[in-house]
Formats: sequence, structure tokens, C-alpha cells
Amino acid sequence: MAEEVKEKKHFKMPSAIVLLFMVLVAVAIVTWFVPTSVAITAEDGTQEIIFNAALDADGNVIENAGTDPKGLWDILYAPIQGFSDGAAVSMAILISGGLLALLSYTGAMSAGVGALLKHLKGNVLIAALMFFFAITGAVYGAWEELPAYAFVIIPLCVTAGYDALTGFLIIFVGATVGNMGSIVNPYSIGAAVAAIGNPELSLGTGIAMRLLLFAVMYALGTFLVMRYAAKVKANPSASAIANVEGINNLSDMTGGDSDAFPEMNGRHAASLIVFGLVVVFLIMGYLPWASIPVGDGTMYDVINGWTTFLSTNIPFLSDLLGAGSFTWFGDWYFNEYGVVFLLATILIVVINRIPQDVFVSEFVKGAADLVSLVIVISICRGISAIIGTSEYGMSVTFVYWIQNALSSVPMWAFALAAFAAYFGIGFAIQSTSAVAGMTMSILGAVAMALFAGTAVSPEAGQMVLISAFTMGLNLSASGLFPEASKMGVLELTGIPYPTYLAVATKMFIPVTIAGLAVLMLAPYIGIAG
Repeated sequence: MAEEVKEKKHFKMPSAIVLLFMVLVAVAIVTWFVPTSVAITAEDGTQEIIFNAALDADGNVIENAGTDPKGLWDILYAPIQGFSDGAAVSMAILISGGLLALLSYTGAMSAGVGALLKHLKGNVLIAALMFFFAITGAVYGAWEELPAYAFVIIPLCVTAGYDALTGFLIIFVGATVGNMGSIVNPYSIGAAVAAIGNPELSLGTGIAMRLLLFAVMYALGTFLVMRYAAKVKANPSASAIANVEGINNLSDMTGGDSDAFPEMNGRHAASLIVFGLVVVFLIMGYLPWASIPVGDGTMYDVINGWTTFLSTNIPFLSDLLGAGSFTWFGDWYFNEYGVVFLLATILIVVINRIPQDVFVSEFVKGAADLVSLVIVISICRGISAIIGTSEYGMSVTFVYWIQNALSSVPMWAFALAAFAAYFGIGFAIQSTSAVAGMTMSILGAVAMALFAGTAVSPEAGQMVLISAFTMGLNLSASGLFPEASKMGVLELTGIPYPTYLAVATKMFIPVTIAGLAVLMLAPYIGIAG
């Protein structure tokens, strides 16, 4: 009798959606053991944490509140609430999927990739792309808009002979390094300076230290990504995802043919100019123009002055364009991003004379490709809702515990301890401005006391604290934590989150050590404040 051969079952890593739902359940279990706390704003404008407290329906603080355990209904309801709260994000993502599908249909994306590869190759290509994502992170905290770039960068890297993970690392390691070394990011540096309340501090204080911090971490991060990419290009079997089934290189977005790119024609060029303008407008909409002084005002009034000019001098054109309803640059979020994606979609259709039935079919296909990303974002928002907000929940309790631990460290270990504290906080609260508001008034005073009367000025100590904050929080919240933007792209590409984590951690460890070395030396070489 023939011996039955049993097929050996291999462990298959769960998808990002399943993994996140497991995290959701784990977080709900933790709520049964960790008490909630409340962050309130005191009369002097500083924030104070009340441990083991809750808020009633009228917003009054209830002390000794204990835990707020979540059950089955809460777990199942969380992703639904997350989708509802993130409707603007989801709509913008679906429209961007339709836009990218149309760019692929026209051949413009494929022609653009071919043209780019003719001019930038190998390490130069990687360094240029890494710098773009790093500098946008360092200047204005780029993150939530990153998934849109994946549809260009990942196919580009695969076509250049690398793997999908290389493209993913360029985007997310690049942006993480940039956010960790924030140079003038108003949402982290600016929020922290404002929360400390020291009139001697400004967005420019300690900028030499932050420029050095950024340069060191960018250079080392880029080198490590280059090294991984070179290894993969020389030996594709050395790829961390070589044995992973179902990897999606997103090649449909570039036409799917990596051997022969179409020649660039006028319509391709016009379509790519429209796509480039989308990127420009996204950046313009997000940049903190109000923090850039110009004369007696700010760039916020200058960059948005055209709306006032039209309403005053050409009211008919102002009404026709809807300039009175226009959200000013600097105040944009995903509602406005969706409008830009939709306008670009219409222009691509007109430029390429796409028939309406083809337009609808391709647009819907592109949007459908991103439904999994929308689901991932909804679950992530659900997880955040159960953990708590920056004002109430067990998230505030975690901040309270870490903040107390940091207040008793010696001066020589301050940078390391501050980094470790914010690294831990990043797993509970991912908003840099919220964490700055919750912690900086207290820890800024701790830094002032530690460095008072020493060779290092109190202001320098406070700027070291702020850079330790941007490093620690962004490393955990952006680089490691399974948040929506990163997990969404992992789900689309089929790259397992643990695989990314293993590769990225090996890169973040030396980058972090180098950054901490800069932080520890900066006060003593006079560049911290």
C-alpha cells in the first residue's frame, strides 16, 4: 500500500488586518487592569494629570475612578467608530486610488518611471528619495500622506532591481528619521517650545544641534537602506521577503511591464505635471505658514492673499471659483486633500480624453484596490479610541507613570532617560503636539532645575529634552508602532509586519545610538541652545 504523504503545513503570518484586530483585543484586555487618568488645563494654561480619574458626562473630574474595562461590544464597535471618525481620510484615500489607476491606464506613470531611471540610478536614486521623505518629516512632520507615494516608489524600486521592501523602507524609514530629527517641525518642536513656556526659547533655539542630529541620522539611515538594497540587487534570494508568498509590487500602477517603458509624449508629460502639482499642493496645504514671519505679519497671510484679492477686486471670479469657501493653506487636512485628488482626476481625464465608461471602470478599480487600507485605518483608529485620548483614558495613565519616573534621573543621564520615556509614551499616544502639551510644562521645569547653575544653560537642557522627545516618540509611534499609514501599505503589498519590524529595527538601532550620541554631546560643545 502506498504510503500517504501528508503535506507539511507551514506557518503563515497573519495579514495586517488580522494582526491589528489581535492588537485591538489585547488592548481591550489591558483596560481591565490599568486605571484611567485625566489631563486637565490649569488656570495658568499648563496641563496637569490627575491619576486614577475619569470625566463625567458634563466634563467634571471624578477621582478614584478605577479602570474602564472594555468588552465584546466595545471591541466590535471600535473599528466602526474608527471608520466614522476617519471618513475624510478614507474618502481621500479612495479618490487617490482612482487617480493613480487612471495615471496607470494612460501609461504616464510607466513613462515617468522609465524617464526617472534614465537619470537616477542605484545609490543616487535611493539617497535622493530618502532625502525627500526625511526633509518633509523634519520640516512639517509628513506621515499620514505617505501611503500615496507607495504607488510610485515601490514599483520604481522593483523596476530598478530591488524588492518591494526597499521601496517601503525608503518611504517609512526616511520619514521616521526625518521626524526623529525634526528641524523646524512646528507640530513637535513648535508645540514643545510653546508648552514649556520659557520666553528665552524659540523655534530657532538649538537649531544647530537639530541640523547635526538630522544630518547624522539621515546619512546613517540612508547608508543602511542602501546596504540592504545592494544585497537584494546582487542576490534576490537574500531579500527579507524572498520566501513570502503573495507580495504585491504595485506594478499595476506603472503599467506592469518593467522591461519596456513607453516613450514620454505630450499627454504623459502633462499628466505627470498634474501629479507633481498634487504633491506641491499637499505640501502647501500642510506647511505651517503662520509660523513664518514676514514683516509685520506671517506667510499665512501672504500665501493666501489671493483669496482676499479676488473677493475685493474680482468678486464674480471669486464666487465662480468658490474662493470664499477655500480652506487656507496651512489649515488643510484630508477633506482638502480629497478635493485636490478629485480635481487632478478630472484634469487627467480631460488631458487624455478618456471615455466616460473607461473612466468610471478604471477609477472604481483603483478605489477598490485601497479598500483594505481603509479597513486598516479604521481598526487603528479603533485601537487608539480604546487606549484613550490625550485628555482621558489609560493613555494618560501611561504618561503619568513615565513622567514620574523621569523626574528623578541625574543630569548626566537626562538625555537617555528622556528618550526612553518618550519612546514608551509613543506606544500609548502618537500625537506629538498632544504629548508635548501633556508633558513639557513639567519636564521642561525638571530640565530647568537639573541644568541650572551648571556649565550647560537651562535653555540648552530644555532643547535637549525637546530633541529627545522628537527622537523617542517618533521612533516608537512612527517607526515601530503598528499605526495606520504603515500598516495600510504593508497590507496592500503583502509584506508581513514582523518582517518589516525585524529589518527596520536593525536600522533604527544604530541610527538611534548615533542620534543619542549627538544629544549627549551637544550641550557640552555649545550647539544645544
